Amino acid sequence: MILDPELVLKILGLAIPLGGIIYTWFATRRKDVDSDFKAVAARLDTGSKRMDQHDLDIQALAHSVSSLPAKEDVHQLQLTMTGLGGDMKAMLVEMKTLTEGQNRIQRTVDGHEKYMREKK
Repeated sequence: MILDPELVLKILGLAIPLGGIIYTWFATRRKDVDSDFKAVAARLDTGSKRMDQHDLDIQALAHSVSSLPAKEDVHQLQLTMTGLGGDMKAMLVEMKTLTEGQNRIQRTVDGHEKYMREKK
């Protein structure tokens, strides 16, 4: 079977542009895919950095929270403060009593001084 040279030229005339189209399509598709992968990689890198920062923030927060007093400690502090408030009220009553006693002594001393002045 001998091929007609004219037919061969027509087939080549069709095959070469089709080959160029297919090559161009794959070549430019690869560039688009690479640029898309680069964009996705950049977003993933940014997200990874943000997640690392969030992890550091969570660790710092966990450290801060671990040093806070527990519920029982706060309750014990509240009970102690209530006890101190009662003690302060008792001290206030004693202070008023002492103040009244000092006022009586002062009035007595004033009376003695007045008596002594008048006697001169």
